[in-house]
Amino acid sequence: MQKDFSKTIAEKVKASYSQFAGEFDQTRRQQWPEFDHFFAYIRKHAKVLDLGCGNGRLYDFLRPKEVTYLGIDHNSHLLDLARKNFPEAKFQLDDIMDLDLEEEAFDNVFCVAAFHHVPGKKMRKKVLDNIHHGLKPDGILILTVWNLFQLKYMGALLKAVLRAVISLGFRGSWNDLWIKWGNYPLKRYYHAFRPTELMALFSQKSWEVEEFYFTRKGKRVRWFRSFNFVLIVRKK
Repeated sequence: MQKDFSKTIAEKVKASYSQFAGEFDQTRRQQWPEFDHFFAYIRKHAKVLDLGCGNGRLYDFLRPKEVTYLGIDHNSHLLDLARKNFPEAKFQLDDIMDLDLEEEAFDNVFCVAAFHHVPGKKMRKKVLDNIHHGLKPDGILILTVWNLFQLKYMGALLKAVLRAVISLGFRGSWNDLWIKWGNYPLKRYYHAFRPTELMALFSQKSWEVEEFYFTRKGKRVRWFRSFNFVLIVRKK
């Protein structure tokens, strides 16, 4: 994917979230069932970074661990809601694609349902290299992406394949999808990761895989039945 086109996609993702931030907040008030499993990977008083924090709901889950928390998001409206709901936590307006993290600053980094919005192989590598830089030795990254190989997304997937063929790949790969939020006309970009593709991003020289599994409403299932991919990796 060309660099300028990647930037255009990133700006469109920001614009789409700004358009429906209020409605998005209403659907992100409850904790995901998947969160319970993450608890074992967080020690008490850990330093935690939440990339794509939205309205800050992950912080509410983490409070029993008395963590030092930093939530980062590119949407100012969602951050205003997060600060209102959790005034004791720290939130920062920034973009994970332009962020320079302090070296070895965090025990845990969360990237929940955000990484699939990062366009292009080079940009995805840049983001993961930055996370690796910001984690302490033996620090844990917990990353989730949507499984977009579901029946309801097949129309968007077929359009992506056709677009990739016509443009010879210059306007994205065959699994770069554009999907609407509800009745809003502006579509969001998603990369539909295949399980092997996601795993291939984590070099064995840099990362050790703790767990990789697939969930549907909090229960572990086979990948083709899942709603989410969950990857938990440790920095080497």
